[in-house]
Amino acid sequence: MSDATEEPPLYLTHQFFRRTLEHGLQQMDLHVLEVQLTNLTRGGENYCSNIYRAHIKYRNAEGSVLETSLIVKSMPEEKQAILSRLHIYNKESIFYMHIKPKLEALMWRAHNVSKPWTMGAKHYYSTTQPEQTIIVEDLCSEGYQLKCRQLGLDLDHSALVMQKLAQYHALSMMMAEWEPETIVDRYPFGLLHMDAIKSKPFKLLFGTQLLKLAALVGDCEGFGSITTKLYRYHEHFTERILKAVYPLRGNYNVLNHGDLWINNIFFNYDPQYKVQDVKIIDFQLCFYGSLGFDINYFLNTSLELEVLRCHRQALIDIYYKALVECLQDLPWTKALPSYEGVMEEIREREDYGFFVAFGFFPLMSMIGVDSEDNSLKNFHDESFARQKVQLMFEGNARTLESLKCTLKRLDEMKMFD
Repeated sequence: MSDATEEPPLYLTHQFFRRTLEHGLQQMDLHVLEVQLTNLTRGGENYCSNIYRAHIKYRNAEGSVLETSLIVKSMPEEKQAILSRLHIYNKESIFYMHIKPKLEALMWRAHNVSKPWTMGAKHYYSTTQPEQTIIVEDLCSEGYQLKCRQLGLDLDHSALVMQKLAQYHALSMMMAEWEPETIVDRYPFGLLHMDAIKSKPFKLLFGTQLLKLAALVGDCEGFGSITTKLYRYHEHFTERILKAVYPLRGNYNVLNHGDLWINNIFFNYDPQYKVQDVKIIDFQLCFYGSLGFDINYFLNTSLELEVLRCHRQALIDIYYKALVECLQDLPWTKALPSYEGVMEEIREREDYGFFVAFGFFPLMSMIGVDSEDNSLKNFHDESFARQKVQLMFEGNARTLESLKCTLKRLDEMKMFD
C-alpha cells in the first residue's frame, strides 16, 4: 500500500520550520505559530523520497501574522540505499542553491522582462540532518497544477514544455561555458549508470517488459514483422542501450533534467483556463550530456496518444526555434546549433528513447489502484515484478496504443533491422 498513512518524521518541528523560513525568506526573528503537515507520498509516484505539504502560520519580526505552504522532500535511508550511487540529494541541492538562481538571472538579463522567468519552485532550505531533506515552495498554493499521468499532455501543454525545456537547455549551455566546474564536473552521470545497465536485475526486469511488449503486439494486425524484430532486438537490447547512452556527450550538450515527465511538470492558467506558464521540479537526476536525452525522455513518456501520433515533429520544431532564439538573446559567442544537428542528436538517442518507452512509460502511466504498492524495494522481488509487468501494459489502454505508435515509427526508421 501507499505510505500516505504513515506519520511524518519527528524532526519536522516548529523549530525546523523556523529555520527553513528564516533561510528561505532571508529574514530573522520569525516565530512559527502553527504547522499542519499532510503526507502527499503516493505509491507508484514517489520512488526516491517521501513528500509532505507543510501549511505554516508564523509571525515575523514586525509582529504581522502570515501563512505559507511549503513542500518537504524527505529522503529516508531505506529509499536512498538502492539509489545511493546516484547522489540525488547532492545533485538537487546544488541545482537549487547554485545553478537555478544563475540560470534565472541569465534569462532576466537577456529578456529584461517585467515578470521574471523562473525554472521551477523557489528553494527554501536543504539539510542532511537528521536525514536528507529539501524544502521548496508549494506550487499548488501559487495556482499551479499537475496534469493526469494516465492521460498525458495535449498539444498546448506539450508545446509549452518543449519551449521551456529549450530555454533551460540554452541557459545551461551558456553556464557550462562560463562555469564548467559546476555544470560539467558535478553532473557526470545520470540514472542509467553503465554498471546498472550491465547488471542481471536490469536485464531481467526490463527484458521481461520488452518480451511482454513483443507478445502483446504479436496479437495485433500488421505487427507480425515488428514482433519478430523485437524478439531479435531483445537478444542484445542492453548493448543497444549502452551504445545509445554512452558516451553521454554529443555535439550539443546541456544539463539534462534526466526525469522530465508529466509528474515533474506544473502548469498555470489564465482566467479562461488557457495554459500560460510551466514550472519544472525534481532535479535529482540531472546530468551533463546530449540534449537528445531529455527530448526523447519527454516525448516517450508524457504525450497524449493523438499528440504522439500527429505532432511529435512539430514539438521538436518548437524546441529548436526556442533553443536558437534563447541563445541569440544570451551572450552566446559560439555557432548556433543547426536544425539538422539537433535532429541528429535526437536520432542518436532513439534507442535510449525506446528503452524509456518500454521500460519506464508503462510504469508511469499505470492506473492508480494498480500502482499503490509500487516501490523500488518491491520491484527487487521477482514475482512482484512479473505481476506488475502484466498490469503495466494492460491496465491503461493508452500505454499499448502509444507503444504501437512508437514501434511503427522506429520500424520505419529501420531501427530494429
